[in-house]
Amino acid sequence: MQTGPGSKDYGALSLAVQYYATAKVILNVSATCFMPRPNVDSAVIKLTRHKEPTVNVADEKLMFKIIRASFNQRRKTLVNGLKNSPELSFSKEQIVKAIEKIGKPETIRGEALTLEEFAELANAFTELK
Repeated sequence: MQTGPGSKDYGALSLAVQYYATAKVILNVSATCFMPRPNVDSAVIKLTRHKEPTVNVADEKLMFKIIRASFNQRRKTLVNGLKNSPELSFSKEQIVKAIEKIGKPETIRGEALTLEEFAELANAFTELK
């Protein structure tokens, strides 16, 4: 929830948490505290909700559709992830145009974008409508 672009743990949940709240690790919990013992350690996290979203986006629902589509096929380029999404109906040309509008190459993967860049991308798609 606290990771950023490029991390294998970075995903739609991380971005949703960043949009709505600030996450802070309160306590680390060892795997030995659980039965059966998991292969990972855990953490207790405190979420402090933002009074206002940290980014300006014209269409919040569209932004989260774009985020989900970007991570549904994680190893695909952003263009292919968005093009293959059943939630979105943009053409490949529209997708490439929106990505270029935010100054990114069409070969970029969704996992490389920040929350701010996803908001810019959603705004670029809103302007294309």
